[in-house]
Amino acid sequence: MGVTRSAHVIIAPCGGLETHGRSVMELLRMLKYVLGTEDETQQPRQTQSSAKNANNAKPARTGQTKQTGQVARRVTQPQLQPHATPQRQSQRRQSQQHQSQRPAKLTPQPLLPADRIDKARDIIGNIEKHELSDEQISAIAGAGHNTLVLAGAGTGKTTTIIGYIAWLLATKRAAPEEILVLSFTKASAGDMSQRIMASTGKTIRACTFHSLGLEICRAATIANRPIIDGHASNAVVRDTFDRLLAQNIPYRLLAFKLMSKELFGKYGAAAKREDFQLPTDDYAFNQYRQSLVENAQTIIQHMRQNNIGIDGMRELNERRGGKHIGRNREMLQLVEPLYNAYVGNFRATQGIDFPGMITDAIRCVRRGAYRHLYKYVLIDEYQDMSRPRYELIRALREQSDFTLFCVGDDWQSIYRFAGSDIHLILDFADIWRDWGPTRMFQITTTRRFRQSLIDASGAFVMQDKSLYAKQLRNPSDKKDYSLKALGGATQEERFDAIIEQLRKLPKTASVLMLGRYKSDLNLLSRNDRDGLFQIDEHTGGIVFLEKPKMDIEFMTAHKSKGLQRDFVFLLCCSGGLKGFPSAIPEEPLLGLLLPEVERMPHAEERRLFYVAMTRCKKKLFFVVDQSRPSRFMYELHDKICPNIFRGVKLPPQCPNCGEALRLRHTGSDPSRTFYGCTGFPNCRFTQQCK
Repeated sequence: MGVTRSAHVIIAPCGGLETHGRSVMELLRMLKYVLGTEDETQQPRQTQSSAKNANNAKPARTGQTKQTGQVARRVTQPQLQPHATPQRQSQRRQSQQHQSQRPAKLTPQPLLPADRIDKARDIIGNIEKHELSDEQISAIAGAGHNTLVLAGAGTGKTTTIIGYIAWLLATKRAAPEEILVLSFTKASAGDMSQRIMASTGKTIRACTFHSLGLEICRAATIANRPIIDGHASNAVVRDTFDRLLAQNIPYRLLAFKLMSKELFGKYGAAAKREDFQLPTDDYAFNQYRQSLVENAQTIIQHMRQNNIGIDGMRELNERRGGKHIGRNREMLQLVEPLYNAYVGNFRATQGIDFPGMITDAIRCVRRGAYRHLYKYVLIDEYQDMSRPRYELIRALREQSDFTLFCVGDDWQSIYRFAGSDIHLILDFADIWRDWGPTRMFQITTTRRFRQSLIDASGAFVMQDKSLYAKQLRNPSDKKDYSLKALGGATQEERFDAIIEQLRKLPKTASVLMLGRYKSDLNLLSRNDRDGLFQIDEHTGGIVFLEKPKMDIEFMTAHKSKGLQRDFVFLLCCSGGLKGFPSAIPEEPLLGLLLPEVERMPHAEERRLFYVAMTRCKKKLFFVVDQSRPSRFMYELHDKICPNIFRGVKLPPQCPNCGEALRLRHTGSDPSRTFYGCTGFPNCRFTQQCK
């Protein structure tokens, strides 16, 4: 099964390998989180008139000139063409790199005149018991046919969307059934729906992209196609993998080869025998087997999400595999029978799987089997958009145009591993140019966190000049000290530093312990010699027995997005493979399916670190590994906020790779010392002691 062009799904091959550093289990879990949970089975809304329209529908033809909505336009493909070949994409990228011809950044619209703001505020009224700011009113009343609202952390993105809906209803620009709000998780869509009802008294459809895709797929067919449970699909993949591993000798040898050289050398010869028993008591084997099958599950989900089969993947690899082309060929051999089992599972029941749901919906819209009646479509958290989601919105606009109002924050784009493409927000005007010019507004007033944290986090994330510059501000002029570095050369020292700070906090404070990985919780659980904590590793709940009323919770930085607590401890401010930024490489074959890697090193890790920093309302504590600090700690120390490191000394930094240098001895002679990079053997930099 090759690339199906009729769905016009964008496949953005990876031009290089970026280190993302997340366990495969975490990646798979977060991929499911962003794609939609398996229980997302909201029934489609279809009126008799919409069903009638669907039966009589005719697909729009690309290139046809038509007058729709507010803009007369010719329907053409934007520069980010979904059907562009990998070769053409590569040529375009090379041209952009050589000539620096990325689309120009948008300029924020100025505030509306005071009289217009006052008039609009009277029309909208209070939203969620609060008066909207001048920036919010300007974005709402000044919106055009294509509008992008860049709203920083804690500036009221959801409130702005609700205010826009209130404006549309109050000015009779749209009836409730003509407005659609799209979000990325079932929880956020449900919360949005309730908040809209509370503020406007009207029922507005707020759903996930997958709920919309499901509605389209079911409305386009007679049968009520069942949703294929994601757990069942993954079980099919795992069972097929285990069966082949146990029974098929060539497959078993291939799997051992892909696991590691050590395991292949240890078991390769014996694995050729028919009576070979899998070494299930070998810890390393179990870990590699788990990682391999989860990698395969993730790759299959992205293949379905991008509507590309095994043949298409082989073609993609031959063009874009680079130095990994050999490994990718072998990985495809491993994945092929698992992919066939996955596809066969839902085809047998004519079901719909979540990864393929959006591409199936695109196909239905393009062939005219579904018609929509929306005049306004609002998208929340637009920085999380993937190419297939963009292509679904595009197909709906080509069928019948609507006004597009998108709210997001490019600084918080952290889901590339699940398909999100930051260029869809950075190049917003370019990809929607067929529907006219774009108006961009910024909302910069936040009350979530204090000015010192605003300044430090903003300076940190804006080291990446490809992002939009924003100057967030807190209305309060009170002097504050919102950041502090805690240090320790050992885990025990860092644990003790955390305890010392917890004892100083209010008894009823809310506290968030953040890690880059779930395993970062080990800093607390494995060093609690005196039984100071009760920790539920499944839920992340923590009880500090000296202050049992203190609300403490552990979670990863990815999971914390959108949340806030009084005090935040960043537990993983260290270097290394599972440091922050993480240095664990992604599977090269998966990289072919993900959006183009950004040229700035650790760009997404930087944004993830910014998300972690901005979860705090009162004070943020960096828990620094002084034996091997994160390169981000060096950056904060040297360029942004050196004062927070009082009493926390950092070792010299490697000028070659950015990791820490460590004092070492030559042979057994303690008098002959030198600095060696902690990134060894990947970095072999050394420096003589002065």
